Amino acid sequence: MNFSVGNAGPGCSSIGGGAFTELGPFYPKGNGMGLQRNSMSWNRASNLLFVEFPAGVGWSYSNTTSDYDFGDDSTARDMLTFMLKWYEKFPEFKSRDLFLTGESYARHYIPQLAVVLLDRNAHYTGFKFNIKGVAIGNPLLKLDRDIPATYEFFWSHGMLSDEIGLAIMNDCDFEDFTYASPHNATDSCNNAIEEANSIVGDYSNNYDVILDVCYPSLATKISVGVDVCMSYERRFYFNLPEVQKALHANRTKLPYSWSMCSNVLNYSNDDGNINMLPLLKRIIQNHILVWIFSGDQDSVLPLLGSRTLVRELAHDLHFTVTVPYGAWFHKQQVLLPSCFSV
Repeated sequence: MNFSVGNAGPGCSSIGGGAFTELGPFYPKGNGMGLQRNSMSWNRASNLLFVEFPAGVGWSYSNTTSDYDFGDDSTARDMLTFMLKWYEKFPEFKSRDLFLTGESYARHYIPQLAVVLLDRNAHYTGFKFNIKGVAIGNPLLKLDRDIPATYEFFWSHGMLSDEIGLAIMNDCDFEDFTYASPHNATDSCNNAIEEANSIVGDYSNNYDVILDVCYPSLATKISVGVDVCMSYERRFYFNLPEVQKALHANRTKLPYSWSMCSNVLNYSNDDGNINMLPLLKRIIQNHILVWIFSGDQDSVLPLLGSRTLVRELAHDLHFTVTVPYGAWFHKQQVLLPSCFSV
């Protein structure tokens, strides 16, 4: 069986998000008092390792405050150290195929980690990481394309008027747009974006715009059975003392409760501006498979940006299309219309 490492971020929990919400074998029950099986778990296909990094995420911690000042480069180097020590403790996994997976900000973690592992393989004798593939979901690959894609998505779904959509497209020079705040944008651009954000507001689920949002007092669920209050149930569950004891977690009794995203981590705002396409190109040139997938209702990092950037990457590599673009089907139903392999 293969071996996969997963993460998300920046500063957000892989255990809370990946393991206990999306692709792990269990997730919390509606009342937060137990677990139920996840029929879509990836552990049916692979051994899974979810890593809480950098220090300060979830129950991971450091006794040195400066260790909470992180960026992409230091995160990749720390993750290399972790993986070397993990393989020392569990050497039976050294020969297994290794796949690195992540979503959202892990679109930075995973490519940079893959490059660090490849560099080590090239410069050290002895043990080599048996890396076979990389998969990143709804990734921020290149800021000047992915950010406008969010507002194109809102407009295309009827959430913004033509006037606001055109104002953003005409007044915002996204080539100068930065991940940090302020965004190095004109007043007219910022005003248009602020108006768009206020219209979308708190009453839409940006990660799936067709889902309800959660009102905890109502324990909202929609008819398809998706629990939109999972974030509240997850936080309640992980802060139960008996759960922490069972998971061998929080044995140092941290002075704060578990939360999905860290309040102690000081992550670099500048690193979000790094273009990931050159790193993905290097990974592919090392004969590592790359899979980029996008949920079609995610407005945070929608498929509109990923699709054009994958095309740009393929053009740079002089690739030709071997399988025509099209919808994916499962049991004669549309499953996911936006998966890209390069």
